[in-house]
Amino acid sequence: LDPYHKYCCFHQGHSNLKINYHPSYYLHQNHCPNNQHRYTEISRCIHEYRHIMMAKRGARGHDPEGINATKPGECAVECPACPQPGRNLPENFSSASQSERFKYALFLAMDANFKLKLKERGIKDAPLGDGWGYFVPSVPYKDHLATYKGQQEMSSCQSELRAVDHANLRGNQKLAVNGVGGVNCSRHALNRPVGFGDLQRGEKYCNMDYIVLSTLEKAEIKTLYLSYDIACQWFKNLPTRIESYPLRLQLTPTILVIVAIPKLHLEGHGPECQAQYSLNFIPGSARTCGESIEQIWSGQNAVAMSTREMTPGNRQDTLDCHLGGWNHRKVVGLGTRLLALMRDAVPMKAKHAKIFEELSSSLPAALVSKWVAMVEAWEADNSQPNPYLAQPRNGTSLAAVKLDLAKQEAADAAAGTISLHEVTASVFLSTGLELEDQQYVFNFRSIIWTDICRRRHLCALMKAASVNSISETTDIQQKLNALEHRIKVWRKLQAIYMPAVTTLLEEDHALVEDENAGPVSPEDVNLYLPSDLPSNLQCRCSPTLARKEFLLRVGQADDCILQLRRQLHMKANLWNYRLNNVTGQRATTRARDIMDRFDQKIKRIAEKYRFARLAILALATEEDIDTVKRFEVLNDSDIKGLGRADADILDDTDVRISEGRRTMSWIWRVAVGNRDGEADEDFDEDMKIEWMKTRARAQRWDEEVSLVFEEMRRTLEFFEWQATFWEMQAGRRTEIGTDFISGQTAYAAKQAAGLHRLARRFATLWIPFLKKSSFSAPWMDLWLAKLSLSTTHAATTSVVPGAQSSSSSAPSSSAGTPGPIDSDSGDEEEEGLHTFDCRGEEIFDL
Repeated sequence: LDPYHKYCCFHQGHSNLKINYHPSYYLHQNHCPNNQHRYTEISRCIHEYRHIMMAKRGARGHDPEGINATKPGECAVECPACPQPGRNLPENFSSASQSERFKYALFLAMDANFKLKLKERGIKDAPLGDGWGYFVPSVPYKDHLATYKGQQEMSSCQSELRAVDHANLRGNQKLAVNGVGGVNCSRHALNRPVGFGDLQRGEKYCNMDYIVLSTLEKAEIKTLYLSYDIACQWFKNLPTRIESYPLRLQLTPTILVIVAIPKLHLEGHGPECQAQYSLNFIPGSARTCGESIEQIWSGQNAVAMSTREMTPGNRQDTLDCHLGGWNHRKVVGLGTRLLALMRDAVPMKAKHAKIFEELSSSLPAALVSKWVAMVEAWEADNSQPNPYLAQPRNGTSLAAVKLDLAKQEAADAAAGTISLHEVTASVFLSTGLELEDQQYVFNFRSIIWTDICRRRHLCALMKAASVNSISETTDIQQKLNALEHRIKVWRKLQAIYMPAVTTLLEEDHALVEDENAGPVSPEDVNLYLPSDLPSNLQCRCSPTLARKEFLLRVGQADDCILQLRRQLHMKANLWNYRLNNVTGQRATTRARDIMDRFDQKIKRIAEKYRFARLAILALATEEDIDTVKRFEVLNDSDIKGLGRADADILDDTDVRISEGRRTMSWIWRVAVGNRDGEADEDFDEDMKIEWMKTRARAQRWDEEVSLVFEEMRRTLEFFEWQATFWEMQAGRRTEIGTDFISGQTAYAAKQAAGLHRLARRFATLWIPFLKKSSFSAPWMDLWLAKLSLSTTHAATTSVVPGAQSSSSSAPSSSAGTPGPIDSDSGDEEEEGLHTFDCRGEEIFDL
């Protein structure tokens, strides 16, 4: 039982019991043909064994009230880095200033997973530890859902996500459970106690409300950051819905709830949601991405095929076990994780603070003060105008074209026209344009870098860049792998909407094989959008596909012109400031670096426009003559400022044209946006948005450093609290025999010693880097003294590695430091001494 339990619990295998049992059974059949089949018995034993081990690791055997007194979530592995009053928070945390409250806030992410289903088999059984771990207690949960059977969810968001719509779909009668909703810690990706529940008909509000409120029932925190992919809809009427829930589920009025949309999902929302719910703009969110819940699903989906065949109770207990195994691996890996976050955040904080300071100093002080007042007013009260939301302009934009196409496809669906795929043609094409842009970014980056180094003869810069070449190459390769994966997924849709491309892809593949060339890099792969095909192949694609790309390209070209105007205006302002205020070689070099960044952006936007214009010419019909005329050829000489002074500054030549002969570049004359007051108001608006985004980046990195530093302190303090908790369990039960008391005392001491060692290991990892980075705090001095004392004690004590004293009730603290169990490799031992299983129980290599 124990090897199979550890095999599954450490996620080294996601296979079901039958796959593991049958090899052993048939092996013994060779020698004992009459050996009875014991699959049913071993299945029941595994189920009970998991339950007993969970209760043991939850210290339920040490409680005088017994296992029946177990409270909801009491057997879950908790996150040591999350704020837990009375365990790892200072006593005065509730009186922290407004600017410091985020350090003591709880960060959660919630989502639903529709792979963890359960077949309807007519079997009714209850979990052995119902509500003890990560799933909510089933009986009150079902009673709650019974009162919301007819609830219909409504969505008014400009999102391409369909979570709300799917909640209204009819349930599959062959499934007892359609999926699982869950909540986890969005900073460290640990599953929350009583933070999971089954979904019957989709991602309904009544399900998700109950799950998230259950896990917050005993959370004594003052500030909550909650990310959800449909937070813009879910949070609208949450206070009203909570009023009808049981009193135990209602949030304390003093809790400040701040909702956000995860960064990856945010791109699928409209501009208002992107400005209102972005974690990049929300004060106190640090560098939280909000997508940690997706990591949980990727780790649990592998067991979906086996759990869907189980009985309801066995399935819930099995998922509880795997969720606990995931949590434990995250806990023991938290040392390297937090250190990596701090190593990244410290230099990035300095970098973005410098960029923001230089940008602010190049702008008029009165304008900056006005913007500061505007953004601070919004941060204090979100009902104020959002300064990150760009003002609407007349003319076409890519977002407007997407909206028009979506409305058009909705009308077609209402009229009975069936789309070829669940992903509509406009979304398919929009994704293709995004992939094309990502390809260009990779090609453009290498060209720009070479050009800068050649033009400025930065030999020292090239030499410095080679130091970090390995890490940079790794980062680029990972991004290329992600791009290649997206292209492969997109190809499946392309085969539906553009079947004619299949022949071209086969020809490309054959050509590569004939030339004995290696695989084509993803940034060089031909996407074969309709604009890339000749007319005879375009007609073999989905009807109206070429027309839809034409409209998207028009919007893309208009967006490029607007972006080009914005960047040129910002560059002109910065250059004026440099000429009038910057003196000295050092200051001039810094100003030149800023100008180089703007040059790169301008060149990239210009090339993007040229690609869009070529596509427009390839797709245009006779009826589009007026539209085509709007988009002229963009020469390098056309990329210049609006006014004369701007044009002179941006012109790289020595030729200066008088005011009487000067002509305005066509990029300022073309009808793209509202021309009224554009020279002042629109440019100030564009500059305002860029400045505020730069400010937000600097603030989020500053918050990240502070938050990770606080998380390190909390982790160590929680380990010490938990070790003390185990030490206090010894001798609690006096009604049992002496042998049982001795075993319980030894087990409690063993758990406490393992936690002490884990805390020392983390402190040994963190404190040297923190000292090197000029951090200081009383808790660091305290742990330095502990580590020094531990080293002195170890030096004066002779220990035989791997040996244990038969009279010792706990492992010696010098037996070694527990190493984190790698979530990928699954190594279970460090130096052949020991490791921990899913609740921190030490396993010796005997």
